Amino acid sequence: MTPTLELERPTVAAFGDVETALQLARQLSRQTLVSRIEALPAIPDPLAFLHAASQALGHGVLWDQTAFGIAFAGAGIAHTIAANGSSRFGSVSSAIADLNDHIVRDDDVAFPLIGGFAFSPSYEESPTWQELPDALLVIPSVLVQTANGSAFLRATAPVDPDTSPADVNAALCSTMEQARRWAQSPLAQPHAPALIGRSSVPERPVWESSVAAAVALICQDHLDKVVLAREERLLFDHAPSPAATLARLREVDPAATRFALQSGASWFIGSTPERLVRLRDFRVDVTCLAGSIAIGRDDAETNALSAQLLASAKDREEHDIVVRSTIDALQDICELVAPAPDSPRVVQARSVQHLETPVSAWMPRAGHVLDLVERLHPTPAVGGYPRDRALTAIRELEAFDRGWYAAPFGWTDLHGEGEFAVAIRSALLTGRAASLFAGCGIVAESVPAAEWDETCLKLRPMLAALGAA
Repeated sequence: MTPTLELERPTVAAFGDVETALQLARQLSRQTLVSRIEALPAIPDPLAFLHAASQALGHGVLWDQTAFGIAFAGAGIAHTIAANGSSRFGSVSSAIADLNDHIVRDDDVAFPLIGGFAFSPSYEESPTWQELPDALLVIPSVLVQTANGSAFLRATAPVDPDTSPADVNAALCSTMEQARRWAQSPLAQPHAPALIGRSSVPERPVWESSVAAAVALICQDHLDKVVLAREERLLFDHAPSPAATLARLREVDPAATRFALQSGASWFIGSTPERLVRLRDFRVDVTCLAGSIAIGRDDAETNALSAQLLASAKDREEHDIVVRSTIDALQDICELVAPAPDSPRVVQARSVQHLETPVSAWMPRAGHVLDLVERLHPTPAVGGYPRDRALTAIRELEAFDRGWYAAPFGWTDLHGEGEFAVAIRSALLTGRAASLFAGCGIVAESVPAAEWDETCLKLRPMLAALGAA
């Protein structure tokens, strides 16, 4: 598969870039950004860099696709774009368009903003998610970015109209010097913390009652499918390491996309098998993932379970709803919308097998990946169908705030290309506490006890990575 970005060797910036950024800031009477980049002699471990840089600067951020050789790992904040409310996608894309003319750099390397969105707008403040707004994308102060077998180190700094150019230049040089050392750091592997407390929100009987209520709504033809999720709250004897947790997730499922964002005292992390959308050179790629079954104890049992999943009318119905909805959403603005041949197919994660159908399309004109994100989110795989009725049922039946769980997380460049994943298999780490999330699609044939068991399967990889399985 072709990687999602191309990296070209840049021209090394000189002190004049800061002077240019300062002149632009004074001309516009607003803050600008200056960014420098240099090639690295070897490709660093993005998780090791994330750990070292965030320990020093805070505000860690990660997008890591080992299978494609693509990674962004950074820390510190040069610039943020935040938004709240139902217009959060449009607000962010407008802010990026405005920002494009206020960055001074001398390179052709992808310039990413990395972050994500809440599943739905927050109309009431949730203590669990108080550190994360409805949308937050970050330009880090320092960033390692890799693709096509090359790695680059980027430093970015804000420039105000009254800034001293010498101070900005000194800060950029200092950041680069430290980052070169961080790029050579090994990944620390501390022991996982000890689990001292655990609870389910809601508890099993309440959640199974919600599933039964959802099945009743479906049988009454109020909707075709709804996805109900739950939260598992853990307490440890000391704070888990986000980078070490992500490293354990990488060991067991290197094909997944790992992501992380630190905001205040909280880290939102995950390792997801599900792409929401990628936009590159007018080509659109979407992954439809719905329908699940366990991994077997050996290859023979796994293959038998895979065949059972493919033959399951319940799972095929759940999956087909996702595929039809995705195709309908793309056909309004794209051409040549088509599912991959021989779909659905079964793909495997560490403890779960899924039905998967890749869908591709072409955009006939330049567009923004966030326009596609807004159109596709939430897919029936994490929301339900029809969308509005399913979201109403979720608000009525779920007993917790999803926050950023099952929402879009990813990156976009200044020209609107990029990729976003669905933030499932995720957790929110805050000090010694962790909140883990899992959900499953409810259709007419769903059995509440079996659906609870499915959420347990989906929680297992993150529990194991935290040492709590």
